[in-house]
Amino acid sequence: MHLNERKRGAGFWSAIALGVAMVFSGTAVAQEWAPTKPLRLIVPYPAGGTSDTIARLIAPELGEALGQPVVVENKTGGGGVTGTEAILRSPADGHTFGIIASSYASAVNLVPDLPFDPIKDAQPLTMVTRVGVALITNPDFPAKTLQELLAMAKEKPGTIPYGSAGNGLSGHFSGEAMKLSANVDMVHVPYRGGAPGLNDVIAGQIPMMFNVISSVKSSIDGGKVRPLVVTSAERSKVLPDVPTMAEAGVEDVEIYEWYGLVAPAGIPPEATKRLHAELAKVLKQQAFVERMDAQGVEVVANSPEDFTAFISGEIERFGQLIKSANITLD
Repeated sequence: MHLNERKRGAGFWSAIALGVAMVFSGTAVAQEWAPTKPLRLIVPYPAGGTSDTIARLIAPELGEALGQPVVVENKTGGGGVTGTEAILRSPADGHTFGIIASSYASAVNLVPDLPFDPIKDAQPLTMVTRVGVALITNPDFPAKTLQELLAMAKEKPGTIPYGSAGNGLSGHFSGEAMKLSANVDMVHVPYRGGAPGLNDVIAGQIPMMFNVISSVKSSIDGGKVRPLVVTSAERSKVLPDVPTMAEAGVEDVEIYEWYGLVAPAGIPPEATKRLHAELAKVLKQQAFVERMDAQGVEVVANSPEDFTAFISGEIERFGQLIKSANITLD
């Protein structure tokens, strides 16, 4: 064999060796982090609620993708504060994460002595879903549009009540934001959950309430309540004939109830990357998306960076609203 042939042969085998090394190196990088024990998915709210349902839909699919079971654990108390603290104070090894809701962004301005920092103590993974809020009225209420309602409120300031699922929640914020933007005075009536308020609207005990679209859709479809507007930026797919607040002439009332997943701050970047990648796949599965779409709920599955920026923006925005409207949990 000539010298040049030997060189070419050596080059060929070197290239093969390099290619093999790159393949295995790429595989190693792709699998750089993997859980070594079962994962905990903490839900700060009772079993059966929206956040618990979402968690239990995600857990088995995520566990299969990661090769370790994902155990859903409900830690209730303090309006979600107890469970959220448990998420953020867990070991930052990637094996514990949990679900948060919209109130996560308002708690810092509403809860005295909040035992965690929602920015510094958390590593956001992704926003899971979001859903707009609907303003619904009893069918016999004389106002058939938002403008008619606002005209009534200006004629009789401080006399027209509206309900919500509770102080400091998305419905409450929607009502107060509308009052500020439209310069009207209405009376907030907080309920212990959306269902009791909805029942009172249907029965005519209270003329209207702000409640998330997914919670009132069946009552709207059945003609038990009338929707006037929604607070999302665009019309809801399940309520295509209902205008947005902006379309009805009231700006700055784009409010959602949202759910997301966070881990403790300081987990390995590789764990954040892998958890997000697998979560995004689970959330984009057709069955999950179709189930959410049917309720008027949007699947988001954004990046950790985008979710981090969103949370910061919500904290600032709700902080301003809480101050301007003098909102409290009492």
